[in-house]
Amino acid sequence: MAQPLPAGKLTVGTRWRYSKGGLHAAFDYPVVTGTPVFAVADGVVLDCNDGVTNKPKQVTGAPSNWVLLGITHAGRKASVLYQHLSPGIDVQKGQKVKAGQKLGDSGSSGNATGPHLHLAAMWGHRDRAGRYDYLKGIGSKEGVPGDGTASNEICIFPPSLVFSAGAPQRLMAAATVLASGLVFVDKLRFGTSNSDSVKRLQFVLNGIKLKDGRNLKLSGNYDIDTKNEATKWQIQKDGCAPGSIGADGNIGLKQAHKLFGKTYTVKAKS
Repeated sequence: MAQPLPAGKLTVGTRWRYSKGGLHAAFDYPVVTGTPVFAVADGVVLDCNDGVTNKPKQVTGAPSNWVLLGITHAGRKASVLYQHLSPGIDVQKGQKVKAGQKLGDSGSSGNATGPHLHLAAMWGHRDRAGRYDYLKGIGSKEGVPGDGTASNEICIFPPSLVFSAGAPQRLMAAATVLASGLVFVDKLRFGTSNSDSVKRLQFVLNGIKLKDGRNLKLSGNYDIDTKNEATKWQIQKDGCAPGSIGADGNIGLKQAHKLFGKTYTVKAKS
């Protein structure tokens, strides 16, 4: 992992909420215009925006220059948003980058009170329309997440979790546990609750790119969201016809072997 700014430039201003109480759910680093900004990990530029001039004062609703970087964190896909960059960013959409590679320079483009880097992190690989998903569904009184993920299961806070040397061990441990192990197919049914097999299913589905896919909470409960994602996999990856028995959202034995791969031990019954 790498730092988003040069050493000595990592003092954080605004954090979980603004001084007046509004949700921020990101870090603001107050740095002078032209400070180099770096990729915090190997990844790909999911999208970006360029060509907006730096503003001498705050312009509410104004567009900004930004980079949305897709990375892998704790074994799962994650996105990092860099905002208020100066015009002339160094990367383009679809470009693969290495940790520490320069993405652009800090600035004050968009709705910025002054030059700074706004950095947010979220689970899943987002797109242009979803770059602010980390703000969705968080209550007006909700406090700072206690385990690194907000209640919306999207926002990673603090965003430094994705690049600090002391990345959250509980997330790393969870990824290690769920990336292999025993899976019972009779548990991969709608309505199952508190099942490690279902947790492994949710973990695996989160790592597969599906059209209109969404990130699942690793709850162990085979809820409607899990069923819907499993159905998408059956149709998009297993080639089952919509509405067929093979695309009913319940994972069969043959499908389980295909879905989980060699790192898991798949058994029919618990």
